[in-house]
Amino acid sequence: MKQLLLGTTALVATGLMVGEAFAADNTVKLGFGGRYLGAAGMVFSQDSDDDTVEDSRDHVFKQDIEVHFRGEGVLDNGLTVGARIELEGQNQSGDQIDESFAFLSGGFGEVRFGDTGEALGQMCYLVPSASSMFGADSPNFNFSNAGVNGYGATNGTCYGIDDKATKIVYFTPNFAGFSFAASYTPDDTEDTRNTTSGFAGRNDNNPGQFSETWSVAGNFSTDWNGFNIAAGAGYSMANDIELPEGLDDDSDDVTELNAYAQVGFSGFTIGGAYRLRDFNIDSNGLGFVSRDGENQVYGAGVTYNFDPWTVGIGWTHGDYEVKGGSDSEDENHDDFVATGSYALGPGVAIDGMAEYSDYNGDDNEEDYNAWAAGLGLVVRF
Repeated sequence: MKQLLLGTTALVATGLMVGEAFAADNTVKLGFGGRYLGAAGMVFSQDSDDDTVEDSRDHVFKQDIEVHFRGEGVLDNGLTVGARIELEGQNQSGDQIDESFAFLSGGFGEVRFGDTGEALGQMCYLVPSASSMFGADSPNFNFSNAGVNGYGATNGTCYGIDDKATKIVYFTPNFAGFSFAASYTPDDTEDTRNTTSGFAGRNDNNPGQFSETWSVAGNFSTDWNGFNIAAGAGYSMANDIELPEGLDDDSDDVTELNAYAQVGFSGFTIGGAYRLRDFNIDSNGLGFVSRDGENQVYGAGVTYNFDPWTVGIGWTHGDYEVKGGSDSEDENHDDFVATGSYALGPGVAIDGMAEYSDYNGDDNEEDYNAWAAGLGLVVRF
């Protein structure tokens, strides 16, 4: 047994030395990073006719954790090549890997291939917030229960259509402050790999799944006389939902528009953002809901930094119009959020927020309003 252990130890040591030797010869070197977000929240004075909301717990703990692996190196011809993988610290969505893509960059710009955001989602700005976890626009954490009554628990201006589906994205170099991006996604499927049976490609009859998403975005940013200015817009379009032959799919499409502007000066950042999603989806008897309409979200915010503190206020308004058959719903959601952040050190901060959420539906049973507060820790590594 002792001899076996010694032999095994020698093999492991040899393997490690060989691995280190190969790693030392590689152009691409591995680095690590990531983030930890954790927060506690309380909901006060909830007012809703929905018993599900009334019976909900008034406090909650939340976490959002990612570990990032990034390999990067410079080739002899000057090109930078690498890959990035983001590992989720939780698996509540059933998807352990968030983003995973390879990239190649140089004087021509940068190309990314893999599971990553579309051009619109990569370049958009949110309504300013003092916190990196709380806010009135697409927050990591919110504590409103408005989603039980209506369209969603929060408003967002920067989502895109296909999230982290496998795609190709191109970013131009910066031209006097201007930069652009474009992306193409065959279908909104992540974690694409080879198969041992069936289609070597992918069946293009995917009921309920958008196909062939194109996305473009542009941004202008500059520093001028003590002002930091940024503005831009993006547009995404999914051609259709692919359906079996013989079924009409001419009306199945979705488009999304995003626009934003920000200006910073003397510690202040002021800005606004806008999102319009237009969708027209027909079930064609395939078992998913027919609906069409528009979702429109807009908002504004301001922050002020006086080291180590940053404070801010923000507001977003969402109009959600959904039509299904003869039914029609027109709902709206206002979210007012005050945020604050105290930097304990580089990459470490304590964030807080106070929020008022007001949701109004077509029928009184969908109305909801509440106050909420949250306190959390941000650790970036």
